[in-house]
Amino acid sequence: MHRRLAWGWFAIVALLVVLLATLLPKARLDSSVLSLLPASSLGNIPLQIENGFLQRLDRQMMWMVSPGNHPDPSAAQWWQTQLQQQPFLEGVQGPMDAKGQQEWGKFYFDHRNGLVDNQTRSRLQNGGEAQAQWVLSQLYSAFSGVSGKELTNDPLMLVRGSQLALQQTASQMRLMNGWLVARDKQGRYWYLLHGELKGSSFDMQQGREAVEQLQALQQNLKQHFPQAEVMSRGTLFYSDYASQQAKHDVSTLGLATVIGVLLLVLAVFRSVRPLLLCATSVAIGALAGTAITLLFFGELHLMTLVMSMSIVGVSADYTLYYLTERMVHGSENSPISSLRKVLPALLLALATTAIAYLIMILAPFPGIRQLAVFAASGLIASCMTVVCWYPFAVRGLPVRPVPCRRVLTAWLDAWQNRKAVRVGVPLALLVVSLAGIASLKINDDIASFQALPQDLVREEQAITALTGQGMDQKWFVVYGDTAEQTLQRLEKLAPELAEAKKHKVIDSYRLIPLASLEQQQADLHLLREAAPILQKRLAESGVPVTAPNLQQMAVTPDLWQKSVISSGWRLLWLSLPNGKSGALVPVNGVQNSELLANIAAKLPGVNWVDRKVMFNELFSHFRSLLTILLAAAVVAIASSYVLRLGVKRGLISVVPSLLSLGCGLAALAFSGHTLNLFSLLALVLVLGIGINYTLFFSNPRGTPLTSLLAISVALLTTLFTLGMLVFSQTQAIASFGIVLSCGIFCAFLTAPLALPTQGKRE
Repeated sequence: MHRRLAWGWFAIVALLVVLLATLLPKARLDSSVLSLLPASSLGNIPLQIENGFLQRLDRQMMWMVSPGNHPDPSAAQWWQTQLQQQPFLEGVQGPMDAKGQQEWGKFYFDHRNGLVDNQTRSRLQNGGEAQAQWVLSQLYSAFSGVSGKELTNDPLMLVRGSQLALQQTASQMRLMNGWLVARDKQGRYWYLLHGELKGSSFDMQQGREAVEQLQALQQNLKQHFPQAEVMSRGTLFYSDYASQQAKHDVSTLGLATVIGVLLLVLAVFRSVRPLLLCATSVAIGALAGTAITLLFFGELHLMTLVMSMSIVGVSADYTLYYLTERMVHGSENSPISSLRKVLPALLLALATTAIAYLIMILAPFPGIRQLAVFAASGLIASCMTVVCWYPFAVRGLPVRPVPCRRVLTAWLDAWQNRKAVRVGVPLALLVVSLAGIASLKINDDIASFQALPQDLVREEQAITALTGQGMDQKWFVVYGDTAEQTLQRLEKLAPELAEAKKHKVIDSYRLIPLASLEQQQADLHLLREAAPILQKRLAESGVPVTAPNLQQMAVTPDLWQKSVISSGWRLLWLSLPNGKSGALVPVNGVQNSELLANIAAKLPGVNWVDRKVMFNELFSHFRSLLTILLAAAVVAIASSYVLRLGVKRGLISVVPSLLSLGCGLAALAFSGHTLNLFSLLALVLVLGIGINYTLFFSNPRGTPLTSLLAISVALLTTLFTLGMLVFSQTQAIASFGIVLSCGIFCAFLTAPLALPTQGKRE
């Protein structure tokens, strides 16, 4: 019967190998922080529009090149030429050449009646007199430089009005020889270039190659222009930094973990075969975890890979428990008898740990869901390997005396016979837990989860100061079923934003300079009313002009996007194949995010997005939800203990679980970390893993000494794996490791409480 089980499991493992070989070539390793976040995170915005904007924003790249304290575009021109030759970049733009400027002017002239700016519209609404006065002020101004040709071709001066309006909404940069140039406080000139990545900024391999190539180009630039400097901005650089950190964690900590576990198993069993058996169960667990995760998600997140190191120690526990039983009692029982002896505890331990991991699926974060699926499937596969194969693999395994028998026996004796230990240790841990929890602070700020590299932060701040455009990720998203509907909704938002700016709720905002067809028609009506008055007024002033061309010159979003005048604005407009469209309205200097959310709430098709505030609230909500789930899990565990062991022993048996949770939180407080969602996810694992130790001790078929030896080895392997997460360079993972390590160590210390006292045992 058992032989059939072994062959059946062999067939399943073979299928998993085939599945992994099929899925792996198509899979990708994702390092996007956005992938860790809920699939829809921008409120009620249609998912296609949300994803379209986010993907486009993530591909944006910007560079500022400085030749020094004297304006010279040579360095910036060299940099542009090099960037245009890179296969991973597209649409790299620097200066607008003479041809581009001519096309820009021609488009504005050919469509001037459809590109009326707000200031001109306001003057026209007050009648033709106001526009006439403005035209005359331009004519007689010593600085305007109005030519006779301009006045003849555009008597209403609509093109000039549009240009002046754009200059008012522009940043503090100025135009020099076609380049957008800024000057810093030290007097250095900075030339602006921008472009897009061809692929995703979160593709780990391509991202690393792109960053390395850009760094090499910077070195080359220094050789050609020793005084030149380059500053860069883009999601690519942050993504690459996170990828390299995780890669370091996986390679360094993963290697230390494997070496530590191998040496420990060799020291305890003094044989290579247990080592190979441990490695086999862990490898099959990793195989199953990877294959099942790829089957469900189609990709692996970097965080899943890093945190799955914690599974190595847990999956080894099942092998160690069985091998310890064989090492101590192998001469008395057959391999199948030994398996029957430990099987109830093994399956119960597997069930509780798998459930603890699967609780994570309730979190709305795809990366964490991946970890839950990876862990649960990996642990099940590891346990099944022990159950199905190892009764055949351990035949002939030498029986050895229990290592450190005297110490282990003394420890068991103390817990069973000395009240000072049985009561004193839990009380001491309770005091420590309460003291730590009392000083624990809650922090749901997403920015605190990972420290950003200072050089990138400094460049980001410098570029923001030069351009006036930050990366606050605060904007309105306006969307509609058609482009016309979206533009009309933008026009309803515009006066609200002007009012907010007037009351200093915001410092500035950017609206695309494009009106709806309905507004263009209304503008044309105003122009036709104003033209005769303007002609008459100019004639009275001695400036006779021909009648202006008052034909319709409609500008649609499609026409606008294809034109040169949309350069620098295209990022703010998105058209979908099904006709739906969306527009971004970036906002700077937000003083009251809630007030802006209220503005959006009263306008259809308008959403206010403050991503940092939104994610902080989201993390806070799910931290509260997970706290409730954790409390429910503890109640369920306590109930199962009471039903199985009776009220008194059942309640005593749940004490290790409660203390392990308390000590995990206390360690977090004493180490200077704060409580957040990731800390609570760690507590879920503390509960799931720590309960194994109590279950091994409460196994009526097992012997306390064997259980203690197995638990001691399991603890050390777990600390070798989970403990390594403490040294991670990613703050969220490091705090995760602290909670796990300290919580599980406390679970080990108090697990003997599950033992009956000596008198009852006799």
